[in-house]
Amino acid sequence: MMKKTIIKIFTYTLLALLVSVIAINIISPAIQKNISPTYKEQLSQMLFETDSIGTEKILCIDDNEAALLWRLRMIANAKESIVLTTFDMRDDESGTAIMAALLDAANRDIKIKILIDGIYQLAFLQNSDTFNALCAHENIEARYYNPVNPGNIYRVNYRMHDKYLIVDEQMYLLGGRNVSDTFLGTPQKGANIDRDILVYHTGDGTGESLQQLQAYFFKIWAEPCLTPIEGLSDSSTIEQEYSMLSDRYTELKMRYEDFSLYNKWQEDTFNANKITLISNGTHAGSKEPQVLYTIEQLALNGKEVIIQTPYVICNQAMYDTLTRMEANAEVSIFLNAVARGSNPWGCTDYLNNKSKILATGATVYEVMNEYAVHTKAVLIDDNISIIGSYNLDMRSTYLDTELMLVIDSEYLNAHIRTMTEEYKAKSIEVLPDGTESKGALYYENELSSQKKALYDILRIIIQPFRHML
Repeated sequence: MMKKTIIKIFTYTLLALLVSVIAINIISPAIQKNISPTYKEQLSQMLFETDSIGTEKILCIDDNEAALLWRLRMIANAKESIVLTTFDMRDDESGTAIMAALLDAANRDIKIKILIDGIYQLAFLQNSDTFNALCAHENIEARYYNPVNPGNIYRVNYRMHDKYLIVDEQMYLLGGRNVSDTFLGTPQKGANIDRDILVYHTGDGTGESLQQLQAYFFKIWAEPCLTPIEGLSDSSTIEQEYSMLSDRYTELKMRYEDFSLYNKWQEDTFNANKITLISNGTHAGSKEPQVLYTIEQLALNGKEVIIQTPYVICNQAMYDTLTRMEANAEVSIFLNAVARGSNPWGCTDYLNNKSKILATGATVYEVMNEYAVHTKAVLIDDNISIIGSYNLDMRSTYLDTELMLVIDSEYLNAHIRTMTEEYKAKSIEVLPDGTESKGALYYENELSSQKKALYDILRIIIQPFRHML
């Protein structure tokens, strides 16, 4: 009898714990912060434009193959230090290419820090001998952000969504690409198209935005929610993995003949007036919508605003933000057509809330590209481009760490506008009154009956959880 009672108490305790974990992880993200007077005051003192050319030059990287090559070039040219931060890293072909380059750099006595979000570590890297062998190198220090473990079970929704690579005190690359075949290398089925900005400092000392990014990294590196990665201890497995990565690096040097010798950083980059880093903060917790608020304030000074985002998932405060922007400027939103989108939650929410997006007064372009477009960018008039990891959704706005660069450059703005026109031709244009027209290059790609059935089910299921998507 006593044994049955103990088992029953234990079962009820576990059930209560499970219910509390689910409830808190659903309810707490729904309590969304407003922007604080402190940040409003801070933003009012910031300058995002200047009439003079700065000491940081830029290159916009839109091609997935080029995105891998530029990362290899940067890592191969490191003299002292490398920082790699990413939301998702995998040991697939492109992921192991980056790991092979990092191992070569570590063997050259370059000090390397790697920071990865904990949820994707659990899903894809926890059992990777290749990655864990890399982390065992004496010149590599790796940490996970907010890993999924008993100590963090009540805050699993707060993720690190940043993606950047810093080399020495000289250059960095920041954007929306993760380290995997989905975003790097020759696009295959299921690939996403994205955008990086390479920033190269040309003057003495440290470039302004590079200094901001380095300060941001060391702040997040010190967050208490980080856990060190110990790496493998079995020497034979480490030796085997290092041999494989060394062979992989030799193959890469044969495929990309110039990356280890490349030195045309100044010639291949372009002038920018000013570059400013904006973020939502580094802690694993509810966040002020600082990135969205900054975009809004910049947009209120413009006459035309173009938003590129993979999908849109807004609460009423975000819809109100779009409405205020549209009252002052002509707003266009480019997102993936439902039949092309790679995120089922974003596609489902668009089916549910398309009318609310149009009610803001914005014109929507449903893009039917060959590959899903994962790009996150905002263009304001002819000089401001805002590029990085921020999606126009509640997760990016209130839950995750996010980084965006505000770049004052007519060259970059014009370059992205050219791509926008290409996407426009591949889109269905949806006016605020619901009128639709197809672009010259738009092609039909009907949803399969299975996907239609899935979306019909998801349209009901996601309603209580959309604030976490």
